[in-house]
Formats: sequence, structure tokens, C-alpha cells
Amino acid sequence: MKTIKKIINNENLFVYLLALILSTLFIGYAPSSIGTGIFIFLSVVYLIINKTNIVFSKPLILLIVLYVFLALTYFWTIDIPLTKRGISRLITMALIPLAFHFIPLFKKNQALKVVKYFSISNVLYALFFLLYATYSFILTKDKDVFFYHDLVKILDLNAIYASVFFSTSLMYFLFKKQKSIFDKFSILILSLSVILLSSKLIILIDTLFVLTVFMISKKNINIEKSKLIIVSVIGIVILFFALSKLYERFETESKFTKIEEVLTKEKFNKVYMWTGTSFRLFQLRLLKEQIEEDNIFWKGFGLFASRVDLEKKHKSYNTYKGFYTYNYHNQYAQIMAESGIIGFLILIIFLFLNFKNAYLSLNYTFIYISFILIVTFFTESFLWVQRGLIFTTIFTSLFNRTKFTTD
Repeated sequence: MKTIKKIINNENLFVYLLALILSTLFIGYAPSSIGTGIFIFLSVVYLIINKTNIVFSKPLILLIVLYVFLALTYFWTIDIPLTKRGISRLITMALIPLAFHFIPLFKKNQALKVVKYFSISNVLYALFFLLYATYSFILTKDKDVFFYHDLVKILDLNAIYASVFFSTSLMYFLFKKQKSIFDKFSILILSLSVILLSSKLIILIDTLFVLTVFMISKKNINIEKSKLIIVSVIGIVILFFALSKLYERFETESKFTKIEEVLTKEKFNKVYMWTGTSFRLFQLRLLKEQIEEDNIFWKGFGLFASRVDLEKKHKSYNTYKGFYTYNYHNQYAQIMAESGIIGFLILIIFLFLNFKNAYLSLNYTFIYISFILIVTFFTESFLWVQRGLIFTTIFTSLFNRTKFTTD
């Protein structure tokens, strides 16, 4: 019993475990799922052994409440099997925040250790992707292997999720006060990877965030020349590597995104030229029709059950068959369609309180994560994908349960 207590009370146990979970998100569902299960189990053991005095965090309670409300849609869902699957798939939305209440508050240096190990793993992943892309280019002579989804397809990843993960680590290294040679190397590798992944929105947000922080730092802290040099180098790298590819994507989007047509056309054909923007706009059009025609404003279709009606809608508009199984690619629309206005408002309040706490923490990594989630939720159903769900719940739980100030 003494040995168990000694292990469970090791102040770095949960630090290493959380870092391990986050660092395995790129390599399939099993490792992160097993790690999450162990984390929850050990958190309960810690609670039993130490009889922790639980002090609840408002943002984390809202995550738990959101999951409970989503689970309650079982009682009015239009598809019980799908909602059962959703209740099972999203259970970590409640269990991870709950588990964080069973263990002590993290110290600032402990929270940053989690981010540090997660970020080091991302540098290794980025190097792996770049090396594999180089190998593929030698074999195929196709430069596209360096860009967008192709860069990370070896692990069957989505470029948006990879961009969010890499950008989080980039912010960690970029805003470290003391930088080693490895830190500076990591900034270069992660910057290059984010650029090559070619997510217009993420690159724009990253650039604005970095410029804003450095302008504030320069005004209030008398920023060091080394940091200014790093920012300049990153800017040059962006200009050199990204402008041509980004221009191609912007040109394609602007040329083929016909907003009025997407919002009013009665029938599409199988070869209609869709873009990421036009598809997402069309999904919002369908949501508007669903609210008006199916009376889902208050309760929604039920967790995971929106796909039933979405498929019917796409068939009626004669869209590309591959779209039949797509979600809204918008977390706000997804929540609204499946749980109605109540679930939507719970999500909005959670994001607001999370960002408020991040701002008060004065920790740039926390601020960046809280902001990038708000933005990414407009383009992805982030919580409906396991790696997005675990990333969100662990990082928001970690930072909201971290003591950033000292007594």
C-alpha cells in the first residue's frame, strides 16, 4: 500500500502520462485511448487514497454539462443506434475534465512540461513527414507530396488537425524566454511544416497572433533583438515557401467558389466544382433548411443523428456521393443540429470562460489554444474526431487546473 501511495503521489506521474497521451494522437486511436483510460483510473485511485478536496472549475464543469446534455438527446433522437455510438465516442468529454478534479492543481512548470514533451514529439513527427515527403519526391518527382494533406497522409492525417498541433508547439517554442539551439531548430521545422500544410486560416491566425504578441511585448517588455530576428526569419520563410502555393489555393477558392449559386442552386451535378469554402457554406445552407423544416432549433436531431438528414439533403440536391457521410465541418453547426440552441449556448459559454481564464493566465500557449479552438470550430467538427476531442479536453483541463501565480 505504501508503494502504491508513493507512486500515485509522485508529482510528475500525471505530467508524463498526459504528455504521453498527447504525443500519441498522431499514431492511431488505440495508444491515446489506452493512455486516457489509465489516466482516468489513476485519478480515481488518487482521489480514494488522498481524499482530495474537490474545487470545481467552471469551464470544465460546462464541458461535463455539455456531454450530459448531448447524452440526453437519446430520449428524442431520430436514430437511437447512432446516438448510442455518439454517447460512447464522446464520453471522454466528461471523464477527462472530471478526472482533473480528482488530482491536485498543476504548478505552472508542470503544465509547461506537458506542453514541452508534446512539442518535442511534434518536432519529431514534423521531421518524419518532411523526410518521407522528400523520399516520395525523389521517387515520383511530384512536388505536391510536400503540401497539404499529402504531407501527412502516411499517417492518414488531416492537414488542419496537424496544423493546429504543430502551431501549438510552435507557439510554445517561440515564446520561451530562454531558447536553446534545439528550440530555434524546432521553430524553423514547425514553421516550415505549418506553411507546407497550407491551411490558409491557420497560417493567417498564427501570423496575426505572433505579430500581436510581439507588438505588445515590444511595447511593454522591451523585446530582445534575438526574438525580433526569429520573427523576421519566420516571416521570410513564409514569404519564400508559402506564397506561391497559398496563392494557388486562394486563386482556386476565389475562382470556383460561387457563393450565390451555392446558396440558391436547386440541383447540382456529380462533377460540380466544390471548394472547401463552398462546401462549408452549403452545409450551413442545409442547417438553415433543417432548422426551418425539421423543427430542430430547441432539441436538435440527437447526438450523431444529424447525418441521417444530411444524407437525405445531399441526395435531394444531387451532390457528389462522397459528401453523403460528411459532417458539417463546423463544430457550432454540428452542435446546433444535434442538440439545438441549448447545447450551442453551453459550447459558446465554455469557449468564452476558457478564453477568459487563458487571458488572465498571461500564458501565451494557453491563450493561443483557447483562441485557435474558437476559430477552428468554424471549419471543423473538431470535437467529433477523437484526436480533436482529446486535444481539446486535455489542454483546456490542464490549463484551467493550473496555478499560474504563486502565493
